[in-house]
Amino acid sequence: MSLAEAVSDSLAQASGTIAATILIPAEPGRAGETVERLRAAQGAMVLLLIESSISPLDRAMLIAAIGPLAIARAPQGRIGALDVAPGAAPEDVAAAARFLASAGSTTGQVLKIS
Repeated sequence: MSLAEAVSDSLAQASGTIAATILIPAEPGRAGETVERLRAAQGAMVLLLIESSISPLDRAMLIAAIGPLAIARAPQGRIGALDVAPGAAPEDVAAAARFLASAGSTTGQVLKIS
């Protein structure tokens, strides 16, 4: 099971069924496309899953984009990101996703999962 599937399953199984749109960055060197996908994403909560395989430059660009995107989406929608380090436990990533998705007044946050 991929990390994105683990996060999605965890959100679906949470009490009250937490709704979030989960996005994974595009291919390396295409952080700009991912930012455009974040801008166009539908839903009250958009969660960017930045896996450890993403290059340091793309990672930095995506993390830097979260704050401005959160301002642009507010108040109709929220955005957050999970910056996943190599070796992070899938259950820790899923728990962080549940937290961000369920924290109704939180937007623009990036949680580092190591």
